Amino acid sequence: MSEKNTIYIIPIEPIDQRYTKQWYDNIPVLLDNRGFNVVTIDGSQPSTGTTAGAFLDFGVTNIYKSSQITAISKLFSNNKIVAGDKFLVTDAWNYAIIAIKYMSDLLDIPVEIHSIWHAGSYDPTDILGMKMQQPWAHQFERSVFYASDYNYYASYFHKDMFLNNLRITDNYQNKTIRSGQPHDLIIGGLLARSNNEKKNVVMWPHRYNDDKQPEIIQDMISDIHGEVVITQKMNLSKEEYYDVLGTSKVLFSCSLHENLGISMMEGCIAGAIPVVPDRASYKEMYLDCFKYPSEWTSSYSNYQTHKQELINFINDKIDNYEQYSDNMLKQKQILIDNYLKATIMVDNILSAREV
Repeated sequence: MSEKNTIYIIPIEPIDQRYTKQWYDNIPVLLDNRGFNVVTIDGSQPSTGTTAGAFLDFGVTNIYKSSQITAISKLFSNNKIVAGDKFLVTDAWNYAIIAIKYMSDLLDIPVEIHSIWHAGSYDPTDILGMKMQQPWAHQFERSVFYASDYNYYASYFHKDMFLNNLRITDNYQNKTIRSGQPHDLIIGGLLARSNNEKKNVVMWPHRYNDDKQPEIIQDMISDIHGEVVITQKMNLSKEEYYDVLGTSKVLFSCSLHENLGISMMEGCIAGAIPVVPDRASYKEMYLDCFKYPSEWTSSYSNYQTHKQELINFINDKIDNYEQYSDNMLKQKQILIDNYLKATIMVDNILSAREV
């Protein structure tokens, strides 16, 4: 490694309603002043909307990623990339990783590639898993995995599902890191909101997508001891969203698909009691007192069978909010220490290695 190499951040496109804008602003801060130059390689982003029910716009995201590849290729072609430089790709479903590896190998410029996985076709409950046909998507994900020097996963559930469903052998386990995600710089503002006066509000914070099961929360509205807030109907800015979180007593999820669940973590840090199914990443992340049996919402028909049990579970949290204060303190610390901070990821990226 030369005296001062560069970390090139290849961001997922910044969208105000998603945490991607926070990452765009915050990740360079987490990596700055640590012995490397830090450069963000933007893409062309003609709009900031999303495909209905999806995290991104499936057309615009390819415009963004393609223009990033053009910018990276020019850096290689103009001899700006040198041995020991590093690339942090904040969405591993980016074929820029293949282009970087291609140029690094063929131009004999050894670089490190660090890739953050969000979701993909390897998850049968994600929109990519539901709509993309095997084997091409799985083979692409495997190729990205092998092209990357380090692959980061938000939770153990996420990591294990990836390796198992893509049939990655144990020989490559050292390329995988359960790291949480880089949400460090939002913690303070959320903790401040935890002191706000709480109302009898149950918030449902998810996208209107099949794997989130919005029909369940819609059916529960009249039975809840308070107001039900469905944030997707409100068109809130991020700060407005956090303000509503800060006055809510309960945050409810019936999601089938969750590799981390940033909205549930945000709500908990802001003082809302998380009510989550005992499945997916929630299983490892939350205390037993906040988890209900997975069967209760594993399907809409199962929900109908267990509706009253679930209603009672939620209403208990509303009616007895203060009784959960000690467990809420424990829960917040678990999330902050293990899932909301990028310490593991940042330390690994900044490690000096021979090239």
